[in-house]
Amino acid sequence: MQRATIQLLRSVPIFSSLTDDELKRVIDSPANGIVEAQPLDPIVEENEVGTCMYIVLDGAVDVRIKAIDGREITIATLKTGEFFGEQALLPGSSGRRNATVRALQKCRLFKISKTDVTLGMTAADDLGIVDFENVDAEERVRMMLRSVRLFRSLSSRDLDHVGEWTEVVRFKAGDIIVREAEDGDFMYVVLDGTVEVFVTDDDGKIMVLSELTRGHYFGEQALLPTGTGKRNANVRANEDATLIRVAKRFFQLIINHDNKLMLALKAVGEAQKKKIANAIGPSKDR
Repeated sequence: MQRATIQLLRSVPIFSSLTDDELKRVIDSPANGIVEAQPLDPIVEENEVGTCMYIVLDGAVDVRIKAIDGREITIATLKTGEFFGEQALLPGSSGRRNATVRALQKCRLFKISKTDVTLGMTAADDLGIVDFENVDAEERVRMMLRSVRLFRSLSSRDLDHVGEWTEVVRFKAGDIIVREAEDGDFMYVVLDGTVEVFVTDDDGKIMVLSELTRGHYFGEQALLPTGTGKRNANVRANEDATLIRVAKRFFQLIINHDNKLMLALKAVGEAQKKKIANAIGPSKDR
């Protein structure tokens, strides 16, 4: 059992550089351990402070986000060997969960404390695996995309050729990255820095919708095959920001092979429209 858990831990990028002895210490730590969940049991809640991450040992869980009307929208189903909860523990993150996770069926999970997640990141950093400053641009992109759930379905070959379908772009603080109503040709993932999503009302007042940090993405809605193809908000750099830019053609290849993801993104888009409408009021026609 311990050997199988060690292999699962080693499959998670954060822990891949730890020795067997270090992984055994993680497994044996009283702060970590196996937890069980029944169908629909909550495991993590959106916006709560993250204190641990999980690996699915058996069973399945649903990853959900909350729409404006309070409904929960499933954006992913995770099964044996997959993991979640690490985003809130990474340097540069908000520290809060960006989704809710509930058990889809009876399942067992291995819970890992923030302290041991940090241990894994420190070990990887010592080997130049996590420290973005010590790896080349292509490896930084590869590392980030592995951690973004939207790109989890990519094959090793896709990631090996990441330089062929992505581009690293940089913006100064205050630069506008995308403009409302313009045609969308790319989506973006935040690699470093922060960006701000906003709209303006009829009086020109800026209404901030959200701030996005490392690992968050934006611009995907205008690329959906069933969408208008137009941006529904503005995005500007809050500070100097480095972004991964993904072309529309490749993004659509990803979602065309994942109908569940397509439906989830469409639902997210509807929630975003409601959020924008609430922010600017009924007077602005969209």
